[in-house]
Amino acid sequence: MKKENFSSKWGFILTAAGSAIGLGNIWRFPYLCGQYGGLSFILVYLLILLFICNPLMVSEIAIGRTSKSNCVDAYNVIGENIGMKHLKWWSFFGGWFAVIGVVMCLSFYFLVASWVLYYFLEALSGKLMLIKQNDLTTEFENLTQSFSIQFSNGMIFLLVTALIVIGGVKKGLEKTSLYLMPILFVIFIALSVRSITLDGADKGLDFLLTLDMKHLGFTDEGFRFTPLFETFTAALGQAFISLSLGFGILLVYGSYFSAKDNLFQAVRHIEFFDTLAALLSVFIIIPAIFAAGVSVSSGPGLTFISLPHVFQQLSGGRFWSLSFYLLLTLATITSTMSIFEMLANLLMDKFKFSRFNAVLSVMLITGAGFTAVALSFSGAVEIKVFGRDLFTLFDWLASTYTATIVSLTMALFVGYKAMKPIIHNIRRSAFVSDLFTRYFLITLRYVAPIGLSLLLIMAIYK
Repeated sequence: MKKENFSSKWGFILTAAGSAIGLGNIWRFPYLCGQYGGLSFILVYLLILLFICNPLMVSEIAIGRTSKSNCVDAYNVIGENIGMKHLKWWSFFGGWFAVIGVVMCLSFYFLVASWVLYYFLEALSGKLMLIKQNDLTTEFENLTQSFSIQFSNGMIFLLVTALIVIGGVKKGLEKTSLYLMPILFVIFIALSVRSITLDGADKGLDFLLTLDMKHLGFTDEGFRFTPLFETFTAALGQAFISLSLGFGILLVYGSYFSAKDNLFQAVRHIEFFDTLAALLSVFIIIPAIFAAGVSVSSGPGLTFISLPHVFQQLSGGRFWSLSFYLLLTLATITSTMSIFEMLANLLMDKFKFSRFNAVLSVMLITGAGFTAVALSFSGAVEIKVFGRDLFTLFDWLASTYTATIVSLTMALFVGYKAMKPIIHNIRRSAFVSDLFTRYFLITLRYVAPIGLSLLLIMAIYK
């Protein structure tokens, strides 16, 4: 089967950025900002992007572009060329762990997608504006307890995702991203401008622009490591989710990326769009929350409980609620199609499935996983593992353990074993200074492994 490729550098950039810009940016990033001190969290997050995530993104894409293979065999292809041993372990922890993580991720992601679609339809019909403030929590709870609504909405998302992926790299993924990404940012900018001009939004802006030192460890009792550690691990985990690191997605997209295009420029553009989306999400939600007098530390319920109350108080609230949930719907699609493609690529490249059969197989696998998660989370069937419903379990395992282990494997692989072929691949399209090579090496050998190990330790003992 002929290897598919993106038709242009911008096709790759927008598709990869679309993968990153999803629920992690719009749903998760704002409530973490609220919980970890606004600007304090943002600054730690930006430092992590610069010193840990940038080299890892370059590495993951370069592994894909160097090997031109799937997430499992990529390590074998590169390793065999440089005479490495024990390749099955690199493939297991770097490849198969990513596959396990993606299956779990899609299973719970479609459940959240079902909530997004439900609220979009409620905003479209105008019903969302009629729900009394005291009933908003009940509305969300009723939704999460209804298997039929969650299942039907999630299956619609699954079908739409499959139809996009079956179109292939150019006509499916790339074309969808080229249309949706400009629309996404128009809505982002319009909503953020409206939010910061609300009466009372200045309190939200003050919160976002004021450094809360206690979340950096500087408390009234002196310096304490624990608050800084919690902020760091929260920001690091968010960065991985936001940038789709450690799921094999960027590796697969790298295998479709032309060797002639500048990899550094592409990564910088992806990081720019992703960070811009995250910051715009914060400036949409936090000022609006303060303007409405809602607690900024509302947690995950911000998007589905607190924000509807905000829209009800706005002039033209129906339009703005529809715009926001449309934004969330489109961003969810650009993410699900990328995660879906990673599994489809594995079946096509490693097991020689046709694209149609690969997409159908992924639909069956993720459909089964999503059904189990929806049954467990809604309480329709009592399914718990380690005392957790499947939604909480899969989110916990995929977002914390598998993504971190895959990224740690990738950092050690490039930092200690495959630095020469990776740097050679990057140099085919971009100048690489000796200073960057040293920075790249130090980050992958020491900085990233230490940060990732801390994240694992925090997850185990939390």
